[in-house]
Amino acid sequence: MIRVGIIFTLIIALAGVAWLEQHTIQGAYNKLERDVTTLGAIIMQADELNERIDTEENIAMITRIYEWWLRQERRLSMLARHFDFAQVSTQLIYTKNFIIFNNHEEAHVGILQTRYLIKTHSFNVGTSIQNVI
Repeated sequence: MIRVGIIFTLIIALAGVAWLEQHTIQGAYNKLERDVTTLGAIIMQADELNERIDTEENIAMITRIYEWWLRQERRLSMLARHFDFAQVSTQLIYTKNFIIFNNHEEAHVGILQTRYLIKTHSFNVGTSIQNVI
């Protein structure tokens, strides 16, 4: 009977750790997506008004997003493959460069690709039988 109790305790602990891992990763991806979506709206508005996107505010915003993501990447790499998080970092670097060089089209594409990576990677690192095995 004690073995059964120990097994159930271990199963509950494992499920709790899996939930915590999933919650932590999803929370980081959700915040990143909100920030990137906000930046994308600003870029779209500037594009419609034919304004420059290489303003100090936009550069500061993408820099803040990138630096925040780097801190999250270091922490999240203990929970999942670093390669998935590094792809998002690389895409943020490209987007930052396109904003600095006032390239509207490429900056918008960079935002869309970043959002795509966020959505696909949040599914890839999710708790599933494949990821447990």
